[in-house]
Amino acid sequence: MHLLVKKYDRYLTTAYDSSRLILPELLQKLDSTTSVNPDSAVAVMAYIAGREVIKGNIHLSDSLSNLAETYAKHLNDSSLLAVVLNAKGKVMQLKGRRDSAFYYYSKSLHLAQLRHDSVAALPAMINLGNAMIDRHNSETGINYLKEALELAKKRNNKKFMAVLYNNLGKAYDIRGSYAMALQYYRAAIDTLEKMGSREYYLEPLNNLANIYLYLGNDSLAMEYYQKVSDLSDSLNYRNMQATALINIGNLNYENNQNKTALKYTNEAKALLSGQCESYLHSIIYLNLGLIQRNLGETEKSFNELTKSIALARKFHIYDVLAEGTTQMAKYYENRMKFHIAARFANEAFQLATENNMLHLLPGITKLLADNYRDTGNASQALKFYDLYSKYNTQYQDTINNKTTRNFAFLYELQKKEATNKILMQRQQLDKQALTNVRLKLGQQKILILLSIVIVISALLISILLFYRSRLKSRLNQALISNNNEITEQNKLLEKENAFKNKLISIISHDIKTPLMSLYNILELLSADELSEEEKRELIRDNMQLTDRALNMVEDLLSWTRQQLNTTTVNYTTINVYDLGNEIITFFQPDVREMNINLVNACSPETTVYSDYQMLKMVIRNLFSNAMKFTPSGGYIEMGVSKTNGTVILYVADTGVGIKPEDQSKIFNEEKYFTTNGIRGEEGNGLGLKLCSNFVKKSGGKIWLESKPGEGSTFFIEIKRTSDSPSPGAVSSNF
Repeated sequence: MHLLVKKYDRYLTTAYDSSRLILPELLQKLDSTTSVNPDSAVAVMAYIAGREVIKGNIHLSDSLSNLAETYAKHLNDSSLLAVVLNAKGKVMQLKGRRDSAFYYYSKSLHLAQLRHDSVAALPAMINLGNAMIDRHNSETGINYLKEALELAKKRNNKKFMAVLYNNLGKAYDIRGSYAMALQYYRAAIDTLEKMGSREYYLEPLNNLANIYLYLGNDSLAMEYYQKVSDLSDSLNYRNMQATALINIGNLNYENNQNKTALKYTNEAKALLSGQCESYLHSIIYLNLGLIQRNLGETEKSFNELTKSIALARKFHIYDVLAEGTTQMAKYYENRMKFHIAARFANEAFQLATENNMLHLLPGITKLLADNYRDTGNASQALKFYDLYSKYNTQYQDTINNKTTRNFAFLYELQKKEATNKILMQRQQLDKQALTNVRLKLGQQKILILLSIVIVISALLISILLFYRSRLKSRLNQALISNNNEITEQNKLLEKENAFKNKLISIISHDIKTPLMSLYNILELLSADELSEEEKRELIRDNMQLTDRALNMVEDLLSWTRQQLNTTTVNYTTINVYDLGNEIITFFQPDVREMNINLVNACSPETTVYSDYQMLKMVIRNLFSNAMKFTPSGGYIEMGVSKTNGTVILYVADTGVGIKPEDQSKIFNEEKYFTTNGIRGEEGNGLGLKLCSNFVKKSGGKIWLESKPGEGSTFFIEIKRTSDSPSPGAVSSNF
């Protein structure tokens, strides 16, 4: 039985159709072994079920997994049942039934832990962690994988350690934490090299190539992909070699080398000829469709996309299916077959939203918006233009954040490489110096034979070493001084770069979003397909968006002037009650939609002595921040309390509150701290920091009190008149 299973595995790995060659013999052997050695037979049943579902043999896979579960329950062996349930979870996952897979993995782990069976618990824990990551719960999934890694280390199971290092690398890769991903991929490769296991070496090496591709290092990515291809060829692992060729084709496709991309993709297809069609064929057909489209071969492109979609549906490959249906929608849209195009585009939209494919959503929503516009459905067109604006902004923010992280990671990588280079140079210099010293000692031994020459030589060498030591000391002092100066300049440059990057991020997010919405409204108005009432409503929306954009520009300019130390304070007497009414009126359209009540509890005669524009911007930012974290039905109140010579103004909300560990980060001068609002609103960490800077610049104080689940209150202490002293220490018990 053991030899047959190994032979079966070898055929699968080398891409032969094992159903024709070895599977009937293996199943016959399995049937005869069930009565003699049921434990072994049940485990093999579960294993074959998991392997056959990959090839699309769904009925055989279901039958074997159900039979294995029945036998395991009949044998009343919890450890064996845990192994079977884990395999059944794998079958469900490959069939696209994620919830069922999660259930079986959890049940398998539970049974293994009850029996304290670490052998059965380890694979269940790995699969459960991967399932969590697949369900976009990466933090919990990573914790499961790390727990499994510690268990593998205790058992000194290097094979599982390598698998877990690779899986953790993929998890951090998905999150965009490329430094951590590289660290785990290299740990996997190091572990496998110590084991001398060449076959398991391929996947982390391929993943390492993917990292370098994401970071824009095409040459290094190509080098690693070629290594994977060559090693797979030497091991006759056709699936992995085909994967490497597909990746090389993709790299050339991204660089508009379509003919070269076509060559490598066809080579991958030829490698898999004679094999049962699998998920790799679906990817190959999709890539061939995209390449043929770029080469102007429209009908060939259509045929390849059709085959890709059919296989993606069969094997539940949602990312390939979403991309394929998007391309098919474009094909029919270009031929003005709008209803067929809408059907494919809506399928792509559903897949992309359910599986969090943010990179596809801007293109799909724009395609649907244009489709509805062309078919005269203005309301649906407006809906999807708004969604396009939203998803495009989110995607661009993701790209900007990834770019920033990539630059930071590459900067750190370059610093490490530079440090290593300096260390190597120093080692070479030390080695050369040691060689010189040994040579001089040899010469001195020879000179000892000559009495007079020895004395003269010793004196000369002593004088030479003395002056050399003094010269070296002076050079070292100069080098230290230069290094200190360079370090200070680097810190200044890093601070300026941080300011520049923050400025670019704010402009791309806070200014572009309302402008995109304005563009969409104007495009709908120009279509001349709306009623007068709809036009008036759009014009009102246009005016509100314009007003909001102007206020964003005002905040941005204020922050920029503050960063450049060009802000001046223009003191004047301000009626706080009137200022509060002005700000509440500004936010009325938003709070009506959010179902939040804004309350002005200030006394009508209360005045303060401060800069009007600064105070207006501070209170407006406090209201805006409170609205992000206040649920529907809540309220936000602005009020004042007078003290000796000062006024304490507060903005209180009934929102979710702020964690104690986060409260100290809000007004931190060195970092930009931000969290998303309860409705998914994204921040940039600028508003409250700007409030703090302006309040302090105008001679005031700002602080906060908050309890999670009960809301937050922000306090500002300001001078009441021009003769009032600056605010002193104030108790936080308001």
